[in-house]
Amino acid sequence: MTDSTDPIPHYFVSTAEGFDPTGLSRNPWFADAVAGGPVSALFGHMIEQAGFEPGFEICRVTIDILGVVPRALLVPRLVPVRQGRQAQLHRIELFADAKIVAQAHVLLARQIDTPAFDPPQPHPAAEDVPEDNFLIGASMAGAIRTRPIMGRVREPGRGVAWMCMNGEVVAGVPASPFVKACLFADFGNGVGSATHAHEWSYANLDISVQFFRMPRGEWFLLDCHTEGAGNGHAVAQSVFADADGVYAKGTQTIFVGPGQPR
Repeated sequence: MTDSTDPIPHYFVSTAEGFDPTGLSRNPWFADAVAGGPVSALFGHMIEQAGFEPGFEICRVTIDILGVVPRALLVPRLVPVRQGRQAQLHRIELFADAKIVAQAHVLLARQIDTPAFDPPQPHPAAEDVPEDNFLIGASMAGAIRTRPIMGRVREPGRGVAWMCMNGEVVAGVPASPFVKACLFADFGNGVGSATHAHEWSYANLDISVQFFRMPRGEWFLLDCHTEGAGNGHAVAQSVFADADGVYAKGTQTIFVGPGQPR
């Protein structure tokens, strides 16, 4: 495990074999594990580096957390699943000590000109909202800044906030808007939690994001809420926007149980 000493905060260090997590990647639920946000962001980095066929656009990313992701060397493997003319599907597997701990499926569709059906984005622009402390324990050593509109992390109810990330997911590699969007895709269960953190935990089991288009700019809006039937699991639902409007919608399957993050 590597300790981060670089002046730019980062979650991972790239090695010849894979990616070594830093202390900033720590999972709030398990002491020696990697949190879902850094895992999701790492998949975003690997998707960008995969070199998929030109002319195709990412329209869906799904991530399955297959257990506790340890803070140990993480080794990726890319597996082509479908190579069609109109759609392609790839799987990226992440291994720790030769055991698969997470996987992502990336669905791509051929880019063509079609009518646009833009979803509404009724919230104020980022520059019209003052900065404030919205996150608790997930600010990436101050690299993640927030402009909250509604709610607060670890308090029940809908949450809406603009977020900006000025750190790096992989040391030495500037994080693109897409990689940052993958990081924030994990935040829905915290931004829009339905329970008090001191009473119930709400760890996510997966992440699914449907992209209308690729995100742009520096500030990203999250509008999130969680719904469930009181049977041990729930669904966190998120709308993601940038300065130009909504770029994606997403869900997370949430495991609800007694306890609180450490």
